[in-house]
Amino acid sequence: MPGSGEEGQAPELWEVSFEGKVVVVGVGNPFMRDDGIGIQVVRRLRGIDPNRFFVYETQAMDISLLWRFKSATKIIVVDAMRSGGAVGTVSKFEIAPKEAPLTKMPSLHALQLYDIFDIVHQPGLMPCPLTIVGVEPKDCSPGEGLTEEVAAAIPATVDVVLAELGYPGLDAAERQ
Repeated sequence: MPGSGEEGQAPELWEVSFEGKVVVVGVGNPFMRDDGIGIQVVRRLRGIDPNRFFVYETQAMDISLLWRFKSATKIIVVDAMRSGGAVGTVSKFEIAPKEAPLTKMPSLHALQLYDIFDIVHQPGLMPCPLTIVGVEPKDCSPGEGLTEEVAAAIPATVDVVLAELGYPGLDAAERQ
């Protein structure tokens, strides 16, 4: 269920003002094992402080989605990400604008996440900072449920996002 509205009544994306808020986007397919990590993480963040940050779930990122969040103060994307680390490793990356304009357009039919960020960081497209929190997956084959190693990384991933949101040390009782 997208958004962070009241239980059972998520607001439609176009009905929400992101002015002054951070948007936390959980990306993943829960039917592709560890690819669903982003969704699982943002579900644990939902409801903590909906006046300060908005939680959104999606199976894929695209430019139009990021454009809808353009009035936000920051976007944090949580996703499975192969970075060569050990399974369950949590990594954080700040996406900064390129110093030079984009001169080669990648194929629009197969954009990678980094291609999307290169495009949106062109002048005027995405004025807010972007952070990616990635978790090294083990198995992204068809099937439900995270592998044990990736499921064990959920608390650490939630902690990284909470620290990025300005809530370091928020304990489990306060998250509920």
